Amino acid sequence: MNRFPLKETVLETFQWRIARSSDAVAFKFNDREMTYREYDLQANRVANGIITAGCAPNSRIAVLAKNSVMYAEILFGSLKSRTALVGLNWRLAGPEVVFVLNDSQSELLFVGPDFYELVDSVKHDFTHVKQIVAIGDGHAKWQGYESWRNSFDYMDPGLKGRGDDDVIQLYTSGTTGLPKGVRLTNKNINASTPMVEETWGKDWHENSVNFILSPLFHVAGSNIVLMGVVFGCKNIVISEPDPGTILRLIDKEKIETAFMVPALIQFLLNHPDAKTTDFSSLRQIVYGASPISEDTLLRAIEMMGCEFWQVYGLTETSGIGTTLAPEHHDPS
Repeated sequence: MNRFPLKETVLETFQWRIARSSDAVAFKFNDREMTYREYDLQANRVANGIITAGCAPNSRIAVLAKNSVMYAEILFGSLKSRTALVGLNWRLAGPEVVFVLNDSQSELLFVGPDFYELVDSVKHDFTHVKQIVAIGDGHAKWQGYESWRNSFDYMDPGLKGRGDDDVIQLYTSGTTGLPKGVRLTNKNINASTPMVEETWGKDWHENSVNFILSPLFHVAGSNIVLMGVVFGCKNIVISEPDPGTILRLIDKEKIETAFMVPALIQFLLNHPDAKTTDFSSLRQIVYGASPISEDTLLRAIEMMGCEFWQVYGLTETSGIGTTLAPEHHDPS
């Protein structure tokens, strides 16, 4: 298809998208919309803040927070500062958070309000964190994210990365021991884009309304954000996947595409509002991360009336592996 130019870095691909879709809506979160141009300018501020904090190229910055447009800004800001983003699983216990931060040698930590108390209790064990920034309403001792971001210039820092620069470091649990850090480079992520184009992304287009439901610390969540920007979608973000909220927003926002885990699909089907939800805008559900029962799949196909794509992959392969196309879901 080659709907996208071949670039060396994810940043260059994002910059191509910004130039092409600057006035279109990139994200909507808590009823506030952000255009691609605004996304670019806020990311410049984040990047300048990361650089001012002393984070050199290829160093790590970390986020321990639920999904938000601020998380997406930090991702883009890390690209512009040539640092790698470490997404922390917010289900981890304190000692595991310490391990991931120290193992990744993260130097700057962004913390959502749900995790202030946790980080306060273990921060004395951090070995590399230079600064903690509070996402949300602020913290008695940590600077709030918006005031931190807004204290820096809108000017693009102009750093040009390389194909082998690490972009994201995600932690995945193996069969034994502590979580393992998986380093994904520009080349890794850019190589996955044409594979998405050829499979479940072939029907995505500019201004498609894309639902971001998976946590961004997981490769599925980070991929949906990355691809949502590359494809030029309007990306609807919610902090965590509440079934009632999801059903309401499918109807209200006329959602077209979404990635869901099978358990979430089942929760939606069993929710009392499912029977009155208008699913007519849905064109595609991509699902994966665990097996799906035949009963759940057949009920979902009947109720949602859209195409279903199954994906199977690994963090180590940028989330891309094998897919089952809609024709493989024919009940007959």
